[in-house]
Amino acid sequence: MAAIESKRSVSLAQPRAHQHSAQQHRSPKKSKKRERLPDSLRSTVTKRGKTTIRRFPGRTFHRFAEAQGKQLDYIEFFTMGEFHCFDVAFEDKTAMQFVIEPSFTLETDYADWKTGDWRPIKKWPLIHSQTTRR
Repeated sequence: MAAIESKRSVSLAQPRAHQHSAQQHRSPKKSKKRERLPDSLRSTVTKRGKTTIRRFPGRTFHRFAEAQGKQLDYIEFFTMGEFHCFDVAFEDKTAMQFVIEPSFTLETDYADWKTGDWRPIKKWPLIHSQTTRR
């Protein structure tokens, strides 16, 4: 007897399995080597407890994870003379206070540049601007 071949159609509900090599899915323009990030996107990350400090050239981000998940009660801005602060109060009766002090710090160095390299000769203590706050 002759063998009977089934002529059933493939169900459209199930996708057809394709036999493609992994190379066909990769973009031909990109190389396998990781590209180096530009200086403006490179950062240094420091962790201090739950606080994370990310430093990029010319800017710094401070993330205070201590407040993560807490329910906010209110935010208050206070200013008086040279004292300025933000209070962030939470429903669990805790708060974070951000004091903004308009001031400057002067750092003074005396150096020798004769060789083309900076060679320190003398360094003075930091000088902080005067405020009415103690």
